Amino acid sequence: MSDIIATNNAIRDSVSCDSGESNVKQYLKLSLQLAYVLPLGFLYLSFLMLIVKKRKVPGVFEDSFFTLHLVDGVITLYFLVLNTSFFRVTSYVRPVCEFLVPLLKDPSYILTPFYTSYMYAQLAKMLSTLAMSINRYTSVNNPVQHKMIWMKYSSKAIALIFIIPLFGVWPVAIGNTSFLPFNGNGYIAYEHVFSWARTSYGRLALSIPTIAFIIYSSIITSTKLRKLGGHMKKVEFSMNVATIFTSCGFVSVVVLQFLYLKIDTNTVSNEVGMTKLIMAATQLSNDFYMLSGPAVLVILEKRMRSSFRCCTQTVSSSGRRTNGSVQPITFVISH
Repeated sequence: MSDIIATNNAIRDSVSCDSGESNVKQYLKLSLQLAYVLPLGFLYLSFLMLIVKKRKVPGVFEDSFFTLHLVDGVITLYFLVLNTSFFRVTSYVRPVCEFLVPLLKDPSYILTPFYTSYMYAQLAKMLSTLAMSINRYTSVNNPVQHKMIWMKYSSKAIALIFIIPLFGVWPVAIGNTSFLPFNGNGYIAYEHVFSWARTSYGRLALSIPTIAFIIYSSIITSTKLRKLGGHMKKVEFSMNVATIFTSCGFVSVVVLQFLYLKIDTNTVSNEVGMTKLIMAATQLSNDFYMLSGPAVLVILEKRMRSSFRCCTQTVSSSGRRTNGSVQPITFVISH
């Protein structure tokens, strides 16, 4: 507990929105990140809309995996909106950071709801990743009973994804928070009301068994994929590969979480470069972890690409029909 307080005090004493780089360079970094986050985020949103539209139709999207992917997608996009709108903007747009510091530096409950929901989304994403890994594990190890198992337990698994994180974020929900940017990196510290309650430990307690199963299931799934080869449906193969990619991203995030826990007062004060490197690596690994799944599925699975094209053509045709029917009238839409 004393180490946590000392680290937060060290950061509080050296609050700075200045990264040591020019504003132009910072804006360039943000632009580069948004150049892949926004298109992949839009792809994920389109993918979710496609699942909602077609999951009741017999075919590719009726598998329970896509029901879990729908839940995972909602959590992922919610997390990315929070992360981009606050942490990325305050880390790379110095005027915004400097405007917020006087308002949010002192301990208060202003940021507590935001930070609680942010941590909640992290834990829920972890559990949705675990659920999808279990789903893929049963698909290759018990293909006969796979559908029946998930018809019975899918709704229970989804409920647990949303309930369990509540037990991990309550330390944040009851404490006040402070916005303490460090060398231009957006950072929120929260009050540790109880010395034994720390969200990092909760995340690790959940992630250790999760990562153990994910590594095990990924190895087993990969081995089975090589053995089955052409005997497995192409869509099943694509779903398994996409889950393995997401699992690799999750492993990298957990490893960096361990490194983050090693950041103490001396590291914050004397190893600025190392601290910034860990934070940057965490951001990149988080993006890969959050966004790789749908991209891999669309790349590997031809029928999914065809579904996207069909939806696009349907929307275009609908737009043309609507335009013809209302052509004599001019509409002005105000946003």
